[in-house]
Amino acid sequence: MSRSYLFALGLTGLILTTPGMANRKVVARPAVQQTVAARTDSTAPVITHGPYLQLPSATSMTIVWHTDRKCVSRVEFGLDNRFDRQEISSRHGLVDNDRANHIIRLTGLEPGTTYQYRVVSRAFLGYERQHIVAWGDSIISDPFEFTTLDPGKDRFSFSMVSDLHERAEELATMIESEAWQDIDFAIYNGDMIDDFMRSDQIFTGFLDASVHGYATGKPFIFARGNHEVRGRFARSIPDFIPLQDGRAYYSFDHGPVHFIVLDSGEDKEDGHRYYNSLVDFTRYREEQARWLTEDLQSETALRARFRIVISHIPPRGADRYWAQSVREHFEPPIREAGVDLWLSGHTHNLMRIDPTEGENNYHLLIGPTHAVTRVDVSPDELRVTVTDIDGVRLEAFTIRR
Repeated sequence: MSRSYLFALGLTGLILTTPGMANRKVVARPAVQQTVAARTDSTAPVITHGPYLQLPSATSMTIVWHTDRKCVSRVEFGLDNRFDRQEISSRHGLVDNDRANHIIRLTGLEPGTTYQYRVVSRAFLGYERQHIVAWGDSIISDPFEFTTLDPGKDRFSFSMVSDLHERAEELATMIESEAWQDIDFAIYNGDMIDDFMRSDQIFTGFLDASVHGYATGKPFIFARGNHEVRGRFARSIPDFIPLQDGRAYYSFDHGPVHFIVLDSGEDKEDGHRYYNSLVDFTRYREEQARWLTEDLQSETALRARFRIVISHIPPRGADRYWAQSVREHFEPPIREAGVDLWLSGHTHNLMRIDPTEGENNYHLLIGPTHAVTRVDVSPDELRVTVTDIDGVRLEAFTIRR
């Protein structure tokens, strides 16, 4: 019988050395590292990162975690700590046995309901001979819980950060701040890492800090930035941040808000020498624009009290190619259908652009790199505040309907 091992978070010291941060009140804290209880053999896997929550909806949730070897994995979950339901990791009728990254979507859930879950991975050691498989031991995580989204919820809050470029210690400080308290989910609006050149970069850059801070119990929404689409591991992002129906752009609903997550791609023309003929973002934006037109006419979008767009690159704020391209492709359907708030990053500087006749008919907020944008949602208004890492309020405004 397989022996189960519980894992816990371990801590090792790390000093923040971010340029330009000498005068900021960043609290140095230990980096996150996974450990397991002592074992008597070498066949039990280790959970190296996670679990963390992704792609939330009213009826589903995706659980992601990573092990130090290939495993066959499942999620056990249920109500009132019963763990009487389970989902396995499989594709096209075959149970996954060749993966160390485990992505399992739980479906058939109830809106606004709290579920307990734990993840289980059993080491797959290979085929001894035809029809005979060699198994190692199993690992079972501690129990965690999450709450599904709820379109009927009257009030909630969420926080957004962007452009942290692997400043995990700064993210950890933000997670502990007042702006992060009592939120239903977080939004990472791009450039959370630099060009993706090392396989562990996404973990050290922000994932481990997120797991340590909140992400086992509350999801984060991820919008790709231009730096996440660069580097030798850029095409493996879905192994860490799963896609919605195979797309990095999608929509979801919570409370009175219809959220639209767009993938704004790169910030230069496709033919720029920097990309070595390896990008195709013009057609990709055209594809999204067609989808966006349809989404904004969907029943859920039309019924929503508020509509919020999330994209790393903003449509305005500079007379540059990146703003022009996003504006050209995404703004026409948004101008026609109407959107209340557009949240972006990319410039590293705070900018607020209110609706202007003949131009944008939405509020645009470009979040700065060293601050948290928090949105408090109620039936009749969106209250937006931007607070820097020192706790100083930089911006505040309210959108009423």
